Amino acid sequence: MAAPTQFSWPAGRSSAVSITYDDALPIHYELAGPALVAHGLRGTFYLNISAGPSQTPLPWRELAARGHELGNHSLFHPCRRDAADRGWVDKAFDLRHYTPNRFRQEISVANAFLQLMDGRSERTYAYTCFDTHLGRWRTKTPISELIRDGFVAGRGARTDQPIVVSRDLDLMNLGSFLADSLPLTALSDAIKHARDEGSWLILVIHGIGAGTHNSFIEPSIHCRLLDALASESSTWVAPVIEIAKWFRREIQADVTINNVP
Repeated sequence: MAAPTQFSWPAGRSSAVSITYDDALPIHYELAGPALVAHGLRGTFYLNISAGPSQTPLPWRELAARGHELGNHSLFHPCRRDAADRGWVDKAFDLRHYTPNRFRQEISVANAFLQLMDGRSERTYAYTCFDTHLGRWRTKTPISELIRDGFVAGRGARTDQPIVVSRDLDLMNLGSFLADSLPLTALSDAIKHARDEGSWLILVIHGIGAGTHNSFIEPSIHCRLLDALASESSTWVAPVIEIAKWFRREIQADVTINNVP
């Protein structure tokens, strides 16, 4: 039996961080994108197409042209309506009533729209509301299995922990860390934890400032977070797709080496 794979981050770095922004909010291209560029960083923007990109695709196309990732956050942002505080979910888009076929069709249309904006065929997906399943009871289906064949990776359940990078990591359900409402100390602790453990931290941000979303990070904390990440020479800060593709290459190289007679 082969020994467990020991992964080394590229260029001598000790950990990785991905900054992700959800729900296709105007504040993302108005503030977040330019702020990332000013700090020499690139992020991942998860777009639910009906929220705005279908009417105003140009700002998102410009984000992609600056090296940011446009990720799939579904066509209509369906969520499970039975969870706490989910009365806002339209009954027509309740994941409990989705079939695998409907789900695949909608994310396929979203992918096609995204490709028209950025010209790219490879994509990562972000689970809406961090929900990991669609359907109910005996028809409950894990989303990870529905995206496995069409995506490089999936940002999945909310774990509020960095991801331990090992050979058995499931790229289709990557744990995520909600950054909204947290003080800078909590975010700094999470980054330090990832660095100490050699792991991958995927931060999730919705709005930036009150009035931009009901879940948001304070603008001053967002700015200081980017300051901190830009100064972290030992941390690889990159879009989700870039790190996921690196991991796939590492796994393939390891399999090839271990299979050599």
